[in-house]
Amino acid sequence: MLNLKSGDRIELLYEDAPARTIRATVGRLLTDRDEGMGIEVEDYIACWIEITVDEPSDMGAEQVVLLGTDFQYRLNGRPVTIRERQGWLVRSSVVPDT
Repeated sequence: MLNLKSGDRIELLYEDAPARTIRATVGRLLTDRDEGMGIEVEDYIACWIEITVDEPSDMGAEQVVLLGTDFQYRLNGRPVTIRERQGWLVRSSVVPDT
């Protein structure tokens, strides 16, 4: 899991289409309780990450990335990899095979 905070500049890559890069800025990180969800959501979602998309402009500027309890990040239901823009250190949300 990434150690994101508000204001971080990130890139998201859809895992099924890694050639497409989405640049964004982290707005807020919210818990299930912050989002007003019931306790049953805790089985599925670990964190809600509000982002503002910088590029591309073909999607709405305000989006939510979900960090699931399976340690997968998802944007609009599709798995994504997130990397920090400044350090260019890639941190994948994929859990390695054991």
